[in-house]
Order: sequence, then structure tokens, then C-alpha cells
Amino acid sequence: MKKTIAIILAMLVLLSSIVCTACVANAASGVTLAYSFTGEEANKAGFAEGTISLKVNNSSDAGNYYLYWADANRALGGYRYIATLNVSAGSTGTYKMLDHTAIPPMATQIIAIKGSSVPSNKTVSAAAATYAIPQSKRLSTGNAIYSFGAFSDPQLANDSYGEGRYPYDEEHWAAALETFARRNMDFLASSGDIVNDQNGGQTYATEYKRYQKLLADSSYVNPVWECNGNHDVHVNWKSSSPVLNAPFVKGTGLDSKADTIKANKAYFEITEPTTGDHFIFMAQEGGFYTNEGNQFSDAQLAWLEGLLKKYHGDGKNIFIFEHANVEGWGSGDKATSPYYYDLGMTKSQASTAKFISLMETYKECIIVTGHTHLELSAHLNYSDNNGKSAVMMHNSAIGGVRRLVNGSVNRDPVKGLTEGYFVDVYNNCVIFNGANLWSDEIMPDCTYIIETSTSALDKPVETQKPTQKPTEKPTQPPAPTEAPALYGDADLDGDVNITDATYIQLHLAKIEVLTGQGLTNAKVSGNDELTIMDTTLIQQFLAKVIDKFPVENTKASKSVASTGEGDFAALLASAKGELSTNYTYSSYDQYQALKKYVKQIEKTGEKTETTYNKLNTLYEDLKAIITATGGLSSGDVGSTIDVYFTNVPNCSSVYAYMWKDSTNNSWPGDAMTYVGTNSESQKIYKISIPAGKYDSIIFSNGSGSQTVNLTLGSSNNQGYKTTTQTSGKYNCETYVYAP
Repeated sequence: MKKTIAIILAMLVLLSSIVCTACVANAASGVTLAYSFTGEEANKAGFAEGTISLKVNNSSDAGNYYLYWADANRALGGYRYIATLNVSAGSTGTYKMLDHTAIPPMATQIIAIKGSSVPSNKTVSAAAATYAIPQSKRLSTGNAIYSFGAFSDPQLANDSYGEGRYPYDEEHWAAALETFARRNMDFLASSGDIVNDQNGGQTYATEYKRYQKLLADSSYVNPVWECNGNHDVHVNWKSSSPVLNAPFVKGTGLDSKADTIKANKAYFEITEPTTGDHFIFMAQEGGFYTNEGNQFSDAQLAWLEGLLKKYHGDGKNIFIFEHANVEGWGSGDKATSPYYYDLGMTKSQASTAKFISLMETYKECIIVTGHTHLELSAHLNYSDNNGKSAVMMHNSAIGGVRRLVNGSVNRDPVKGLTEGYFVDVYNNCVIFNGANLWSDEIMPDCTYIIETSTSALDKPVETQKPTQKPTEKPTQPPAPTEAPALYGDADLDGDVNITDATYIQLHLAKIEVLTGQGLTNAKVSGNDELTIMDTTLIQQFLAKVIDKFPVENTKASKSVASTGEGDFAALLASAKGELSTNYTYSSYDQYQALKKYVKQIEKTGEKTETTYNKLNTLYEDLKAIITATGGLSSGDVGSTIDVYFTNVPNCSSVYAYMWKDSTNNSWPGDAMTYVGTNSESQKIYKISIPAGKYDSIIFSNGSGSQTVNLTLGSSNNQGYKTTTQTSGKYNCETYVYAP
């Protein structure tokens, strides 16, 4: 009997704690607000799941109310209203916040403001009722360690062939970039489908080029990393034969490492420099129809499994960016309506089954998918498959957001409807702030909190200690002052290896202190201060991404003191010329870093030896990655590229007509030189042209037979091969000619 009473009393105590969070608030005008928190996280700070209630007592107070998250003074800036409730006298309107929706860290209360339209005065004093969030539910996080923008499906489409499905795609992408810039995102991460490519090779390069041009022209200056979607695999959607995704690998930054690009694979990983968090970018490899065949190769899945085993339990976040959702499993989809057609990856695919198995084994992951284009307000955004798997977050689309209208998916384009996330990473949680990227507003009902754990690398935390401290290494004996610097050799063993990067991390964590020559060697960035960037540069050096450290470029660079204003102006002009000529490298880290620094110099007007040397280093870094990917820099005076044409119609003479803006070589263009035949006995012709002079090309026989307008890049040995015809003109697919 005593045990039964004790259980009842315990339950009453628990219920009282939950009811407490539902206490009514300000009733000054006959209107009261209440909030009942529910779900497994009802007593956890930051979790908003529950029901908001607005009760109206008097007829004079009946009407429409806007609910907002607020601080002590007003509605939070940059946030849309939570919901609107139209309540009659004597009634109570309710709004349900769903599983894992978040209470913003800055919010201390909810306010209700009466009005027939969005109110202009959103102060607490203008509210008809307020509700104070209990202290135990307020999220105390401090500032985010880092923030990034998550986007998906820009799906830039070349509509010259009449599809017209995404009429606002370019405007939406440009607006999203400005929003990300205003929000000062540290980097952007994409879930794929950068282009549309539904008419094959003749539009693919054009669409990528437009994506890159809009990025180059934007105010956004930080890194961009893209995963590979089903539209990005370069396959005509009317064909069942996928084409290798070389244009994606060549045309986007990936991880901006030459080795990845040369490997011709579109999956890669990034280590976030502030915390060491892991970002894994996967690739669709099975063609356009993601519900048919295996979308991940055995090699990619083995690579993924190896990374997850390696990072499991290291105290860092693991983000996986992947394009297509799994049909009936995870976020962004239902087993039935509203999915508009069956293009989710099916569980019967062996690669999908393996992926699911990994996600059910490594539950600490956070997976971000796109693909559906479904609006965030459909609330199919968060799932952990009832606790059985890693968290799966669904993203909407930059281009062509699809709405739920009366339970059915509506694909009518809406200008100004473009969605994504601002993701804030804290020590104890990650918040995905769902947002309209056109209006730059966070949508509270589409904002989610996930409990995680990470920390900045410069804090003395246990996770920064290596499994086995390299005690066999020297403990920094003093070196002769006259010894030349071996940059990167922080532990003074005469070699540059991963242990040197570890010593820098230990130094920053105040576990091991570098001094003397070791400290000098460790400062490979060229700055006086030792930072985590020096660790990153050593890792890049060991991975052969760079062949020397920035400090070595700095030592070799001319100083502004010796060269004067003229040389500084010449270097700045050369850097801007590189950015303008090679904007197809805009999603590479090297391009963005140079772009960012040029803007900084133009803003501050600072022209010192330090700024000259840093500008020169960034300029050389961009030219190096252009060379590594087979392109030609604008600094290569007099350089030419060879262009090849595989002449399927077998015309006896072939001409290349080229143009850029108002510059052209007069129709029908220059005669090409016959160089031989391929394995199919098709003739191949060649022409050498000045690098960067033209950006478009048409091949013809000079009298009637010709190709469609084709994009001409800056890569050497670019080949074009005729395929089908459109309105009597030949389409082409691209390839790399091997001389």
C-alpha cells in the first residue's frame, strides 16, 4: 500500500512540473496565453514540442492574432511569426509545435499581437497577451561556435529548349547568396542538384556556368561545398544510360583539393577547422532515376563506413550531406501522398539497404537530404525513425519549391519562395533554423534542435588529446638561433608529418607548449600568431594539396615598401582579373578566399607589406588550383587551349565559330584541322585558340549543317561529340581528348 501511494505521489510531482510550464500569462485585455510542453523532451531546455493556447474572453477582443518568439522588449529580429490564430469570444485557439522544434536561445517569452495583417509594431508593449517561458525551458548556449548555410536543389535550368519549369531559379539563387552573406555564414553546404540538365550535354555546362557566375558576382565570400544529386550526374533524363559526372567534378569546388579532382569522384569529406567536426559529402552514382538501381557504389559505401568507424565516439559532430531521401524511411517523404512521384531511393536496392544499416549503427550522425523540393511548412523535415537511426533532416529547394495545397503537391512556381537552413552549432546542440531565403526570415515552426556535443579546438578538453601521446618525440629542446626554419616541423624531428599538426593542437589546447625554433617552424601560415589554420595547412601539405606553405610565399614575395603603390595596384588588378576571367572556379575555396581579401582591401584601402604579401599568396593559390584542374590562368600570357570536335555527320570540312560578348571570329569561323579518327571510325578535328578569348562555340560545315550553341570553357583538350538533333541542329556531349 505504501509503495502504491509513493508511486502516485511521484506521478503527481511529475505532472505538476509539466502543468507548471502551461501556466497562463498576461490577461490584461481579456486575452490569455498558455503553453503545455509535451513529448519525451518536455522538461528539456530548448525543446518547443507542445501546444500554445490563446484564450479570448470578450467579444471586443475576438479576432486574428500573430504569435511571436520575443525577448524582454520585442519580437526576435529575423524571425517570422510562429503562427496566426483567429479566435472568437469565449473560445481558445491552439497551435501545436512539433517534435524537436526549437525555442530560440534568445527567447524569453511569447507575445500575441492582434491584427488583420502582419503588425509593424512588434514590441512587448503592443502585445495583447504574453507568456513567460519557464527558466528551465530557456536555452542557454552562448554564441554559436560556427554557423553554416544548408541549401539544396538550386536546379538552374537552361530553358532555351522550352521547359520553363523553374522561371525564378537564377533570382532565387542570387537572393539566397545575399541572405547567406548578410547572415555571415562561415560556409555553405549543399544537398545537390545544382543544375537541371534535362536536355543533355548541350545545357549542362551552360547551367553550371550560370551557377558559378551568380556565385562570383554575389556578396558571399566564404567556402561552398556541394554534394552530387541525380541531376548533377550529367545524364539526359530521357536516357537510361548515365554519363560520368566529370563535369560536376571539374565544374565545382568539391573539397578544393587537386587529388580529389584528379580522382574523378564526387564524394569527399571536410574537417570544420574551428571544432574538428566532420562533414561528409556523398554522391548519387546511379543516374537520374534514383528509384532504379544502386545509387552508391561499393567503393563509396566502403569509404563512408571507414569514416564512420574512424570518427565514432570522438566527441565531434558528424554531418552527412546526401541528395535523395529513402522512400518511406526518414524525413521528407511519406509512404503515400504527398510525394509527387516515386523517385526516393528504394529499400530493395542493395546500396540503400547498406546505407540504412550504417545509419542505424552510427546514430550520432546528422544526415541532410534534399530532392523532394517539398516546402518546409509541410513539416516532413525531422526524423530519427522513432529512435532507430541517425537524425535525418529534410531540406527544401532554392529553385522550384513544391507546396502542399489541400493535401496534394502543387508545383506552380512562386517567386520569392525559396528555402533552406541557417545552422548554428553550439557545444551541446545543433539548431537548424528553417528559413525563407528570399525574405531572410526564420520560420519558427520549421526550426529544429538536436542534442549533440562538440567543442572548439583551442579549449583544453580531453577530446583533443591523442590516443597515445607521442612521448618518444623531443620535448622542445632549444635549437640554435641560427638554424634555418624547416616550416611545419613543430616537433623538431627533422621531418614534417602528422605529429607536427598534433603538437600544434596540443599547444592551442595548452597541454603542450611550443617554444623557440619549434614555434617558429609551426607558424606556416605566415602570421605572427599560431592558430588552427597552421594545423590545416600542414594537413594540406601532407595530402599534397599544396607544395609549400604560405609563409614561404611570404618570404619570397616582394614587399610594398620596395615596390611602391604602382606594384600594389598592378597586383590588385591582376587578382581582380583572375577572379573575372576564371569565375568558373568560384566555388573553390581558393577563389572565395581571394575574392574575400580583394573586397577587404577595397573596403579598408590598406596597402601595406602584410596586405601585399597575403594578396600575392592568395593570388598564387588560385592559379595553382586552376593549373591542378587542367585550366589556364589569366596570368598565362599568350597561352592557348586545344579544342576537338568528333564529326559524326562526317562533313568534309569543319569550321569553329566562336564568340564572347561582341567579340567573334566571323561566320562560319576558322577552319579546323583533321587529326585522325576514333575507335568508331569517326573523324576528329582540332583547333587551337587563345585561352579566355571566347566563351561560346558552334561547329559547322560552313553551309548548313551545324551544332547548337555550346559553352566553351578554359580547359585544355576539351572535346565535343555530336549526338541527337534539336530543330535540325546537332546536340553535343563533352569529353576530354587524350592526345
